[in-house]
Amino acid sequence: MAPEDDCVICKRQKADSAQTDGSDLVYANDEFAIRHSRETNIRGYLVIEARRHYLDLTEAGEEEAISYGKVLKSAMQLVRKLTSAERIYTFSLGEAVPHFHVHVIPRTDSLPRFFRGRNIMSYPLQPSLKDEQLAEVCQSLRYLVKTGY
Repeated sequence: MAPEDDCVICKRQKADSAQTDGSDLVYANDEFAIRHSRETNIRGYLVIEARRHYLDLTEAGEEEAISYGKVLKSAMQLVRKLTSAERIYTFSLGEAVPHFHVHVIPRTDSLPRFFRGRNIMSYPLQPSLKDEQLAEVCQSLRYLVKTGY
């Protein structure tokens, strides 16, 4: 079995074509998908996922690397427009899910000081956004994409 056959991100992307309203998918091109995290209550917490299965940018093709920069910038602009974040944290670990993906996390004034900077990794994942909250945030983000923010 190929690694992508067992990959959570690969499986989710195969299901994207069946998604309709209520999806966490915000934007997609040939190389990347941007979706809102379902695992947190931080409004505007996006995850950029490579469409093709690879671990990190060292395995990306030239076009994928170029596209990544543009997609990252767009994701950060969307987050800033949606949340008025003072800072936007970005990182990729690939430990739990060995498929290239990048976390894009807004840091707003309302985030308690303890969770700022590296401590964002300690931020509680529960409770996550309710389905209707997630749908509303994703709808707002898709509207921003459609209108060019």
